[in-house]
Amino acid sequence: DTIKILNDDDALDLFKKALPSAGASFMQVQVTRAEMRQQARAVLSQARSRAPLGVGRQRLDFIGLALRGQKIGFEKITKMIDELVASLKQEQVDDEDKKEYCAKQFDVTEDKTKELQRSIEDLEAVIAEAKEQITSLAEEMKALEAGIKALDKSVADATEQR
Repeated sequence: DTIKILNDDDALDLFKKALPSAGASFMQVQVTRAEMRQQARAVLSQARSRAPLGVGRQRLDFIGLALRGQKIGFEKITKMIDELVASLKQEQVDDEDKKEYCAKQFDVTEDKTKELQRSIEDLEAVIAEAKEQITSLAEEMKALEAGIKALDKSVADATEQR
């Protein structure tokens, strides 16, 4: 009876619904150390091709060299990767701080430039006003000199008449 129930089409449909997918199996898949190293080298190679030149790329090269060795464990590699990630995060924070500092300096410089521009405009207006005053004072001086000459002439005439 049990075999008939298991061989029945309803049991087959129920069994197919119970499995997550058709490709699933009950076999345990083992990954060897060599396969793990190969996968890690592939990921590392992709990361290295995207990394800029410098300390970060050198560290990736060092990790790749360690992966090619046979006696090193993944604990050291994991530690190096964690240190690399921490270093990159710190560099990112430093870059963001530097960007914020530069933005503030641009604002301060822009404000100073505007203030100096206003000061220049104010000084140009003062200079123009001073030039006008000089011109009017020069005209007044000429008028006074003419008045003094006329007075001197009238004094000379008055002296002559005495």
